[in-house]
Amino acid sequence: SRSHDGDQFSHDYFHSAELWGGYQFGKVQLMTFIPYITTHKVSDDGVMESKGIGDIIMMGNYKILSSTHINKDTQKTFSNSLLVGGGIKFRTGQSNTDVTDPMFTVGDFSSMPGTGSTDFLINATHNFLSGNNGIITDFTYRINTSNAQQFRYGNRVYLNSAYFHSWTLGLNTIRPSVGLNLSANNNNHYEGQELTGSKGYVLSGLAGVNFQRGKIGVAANGYLPIAQNLYDGQTHFQSRGSLTLMFLF
Repeated sequence: SRSHDGDQFSHDYFHSAELWGGYQFGKVQLMTFIPYITTHKVSDDGVMESKGIGDIIMMGNYKILSSTHINKDTQKTFSNSLLVGGGIKFRTGQSNTDVTDPMFTVGDFSSMPGTGSTDFLINATHNFLSGNNGIITDFTYRINTSNAQQFRYGNRVYLNSAYFHSWTLGLNTIRPSVGLNLSANNNNHYEGQELTGSKGYVLSGLAGVNFQRGKIGVAANGYLPIAQNLYDGQTHFQSRGSLTLMFLF
């Protein structure tokens, strides 16, 4: 991201390596996410870096809808599934912002691998398949609490929806996708006071491809903002990308 406020500036780079795993039995799906986060900030105050384990997330979903229909004439399969659930984000990540430092600003909280707070998530995932085509939509609402320094991030909404098409060649499956990604948050709070102007949103277009061979898969995705308003336009979110390696057991 890039921030400008008068004569002040900050160019921030965030990198995350995440180990995640899941298990499904019957209609229940369990998942765990363990991130390692690196932050690099270049501003008029100098260069600041931090790295470490982030906040671990544990989630559980329950499949409340699962239906499949086969067209007798075309033999095309249509299916719908809906999973709902929630989870907890634990305060495992380092969060040692020194609020007594004369150079302290509330922006320093975003420089830490962890938020220092225990937060709660509500999640819903819908899958629609029609033959080799499909649409996957994922919605998450995160309810944040205050950390030990009395800072609380505003509650956040994440919405991701993507269309994909699958080609199968023997044991190989190639699945390109395109869609939209929305991230929006309410105002942050510090010492019980609302930080006016800290709410905002980023709407990004996404494109990616997933390659699967047997039980091993690789996915690459890119995100490019198409509309945004962060900190009253003072912060501009730049492009981002992700690379995922998957093993199915």
